[in-house]
Amino acid sequence: MSSFTPSPIAPPDADDAQVVADGWFPPVKLADVREGLNIGGGAITQLQLTLAIEGGMLSALRQLAAWRTERALAGAVNLADVTTQKLGGKNLGELLWTRAVGYYAVADLAAGNRDVSSSDTGLTRASEKAALADEYRREGHAAIADLLSIGGAQVARNRVEML
Repeated sequence: MSSFTPSPIAPPDADDAQVVADGWFPPVKLADVREGLNIGGGAITQLQLTLAIEGGMLSALRQLAAWRTERALAGAVNLADVTTQKLGGKNLGELLWTRAVGYYAVADLAAGNRDVSSSDTGLTRASEKAALADEYRREGHAAIADLLSIGGAQVARNRVEML
């Protein structure tokens, strides 16, 4: 006789659920990350996603601190003031911010929700999830590089450090 225990589906996020940044950078809606990056299949709770987005914001804010200061000193009241460029009707700066934060958040979720067991299958899944987390992180870095390139010198998407 065989049986299985299904993973419970997480309750849906509140319609207005978002993580508020520092006021200069816009809030990031949970739905934009959950639906835009198709994460979790319903297994990621609102709290887990909120914590991951907060982590993604911390990573992005650290990388953008000097750039933000320069733009603010030049008169930008918020990120939307940095560029008038639009893509799909959305401000390009805000789009890149949401993209960077979202990819960093999903990388944290992929890295933190490993399915590790002592079997070869479990170890293979853990390795695949680690590779997926790295890919998401690369996409986040690319979005940061694109954002840093607005209103300044072009920033390369790939950075390699020789050891």
